[in-house]
Amino acid sequence: MSTKKALILGILLLVPLLVFMFLGKFGEHHFTLKTYFPEVDDSGEALIDTKGDTIFHQVPSFKFVSQQGQSITEKQLAGGIYVANFFFATCPDVCKKMSSQMVRVQEAFENNPSVKLVSYTVNPEHDSVEVLANYAAMYGAMPGKWFFLTGEREKIYELAKKGFYLPVQQVAGQQDFIHSEKFMLVDKEQHVRGIYDGTDPAEVDRLITEINVLLDGYSKSK
Repeated sequence: MSTKKALILGILLLVPLLVFMFLGKFGEHHFTLKTYFPEVDDSGEALIDTKGDTIFHQVPSFKFVSQQGQSITEKQLAGGIYVANFFFATCPDVCKKMSSQMVRVQEAFENNPSVKLVSYTVNPEHDSVEVLANYAAMYGAMPGKWFFLTGEREKIYELAKKGFYLPVQQVAGQQDFIHSEKFMLVDKEQHVRGIYDGTDPAEVDRLITEINVLLDGYSKSK
C-alpha cells in the first residue's frame, strides 16, 4: 500500500473517532443567558462574592397599583420570571408597537403562570387606574398575567433609573421624562437577563426564545 493511500485510510478511520469524541463532549447543548449590570465599587471594579462569582445588580422592591386597582409588589412576581417595559397610554406610536409585541409574548406563555408581564407608566399623572384598565382591555391583557402599574412619579422613575438603568430625557420647560422602547427580562433572582427592542418583531422573537431557555434552565436545576 502506498504511503498516500495509507494516510487517506488513516484519516478515514480517525474521523469517526473524532466525531464520537466531539459528540461525547459537546453533544448536549447547554445554553445560558447573559446576566446584566454587575455591581461595581467606587473604582469601577466588579464586585466578587466569597465564592469568586460576580455580584449582579438586582431589581429593587416596589409597590404600585395595577389596572384592577390592586396593590402590586415584587412579591406577586416571586417564584417566576417577568418581562418589564415602560410606556404611557397617550403615546402615539412607539408604545403602541411595544404593547402589540407584548401581546405576542402573552400569547406565547398564556398557559405558563410562571411568566408574567409588567408595564409601568411613566405618566402617572394621566394614567389613572381607569385609564390603565381601558388600555389593558384594548390589548387583551390577562388579569394576573399582564400588569399595568401606576403610582408616585418619583418612585416609578427611581425604579426605571436605578432598577433598570434607563436614561431620563431632559425636556425644556417640562418634567424629566423616560421614554424607552426596551423590554427587560427579569429572572427569579431579580437579575436582568435580557434587553430587547420592544418595537422589533425579530427582537421579540429572540425574547420568546430566551424566556424558554431560562425556563428550561430552571427545570433542569430542580
